[in-house]
Amino acid sequence: MAEPSWRQLSMIPESVLKSSIIKACGIEPPAAGINRQFDGGTFQVYATVAPTMHLPDGIRYTLYQNGGTKLFDTHKEVLRVIKAAPGTPTGDAIRQWFAFFLPTP
Repeated sequence: MAEPSWRQLSMIPESVLKSSIIKACGIEPPAAGINRQFDGGTFQVYATVAPTMHLPDGIRYTLYQNGGTKLFDTHKEVLRVIKAAPGTPTGDAIRQWFAFFLPTP
């Protein structure tokens, strides 16, 4: 199997389907292969970094849900609002997506 183009992969919004396919193929994409948008079906989350800031300090999350927009400073606040429980396809996929923006201990 050919090596995937991370630039092309990053153009596909993160979603449960994309996460499932990547996991099934045993691929661990680098940060360059991660889109800054997550599509949860009934909601979308965008991760943005201010031009003068760096990850993870400068990251902000924008949630689009039910025709409204909310801004958050932490991923925990987003999870609280969307109520995506761990162990569900959406909950696991969005937590995996958040992990790319958080520092590793």
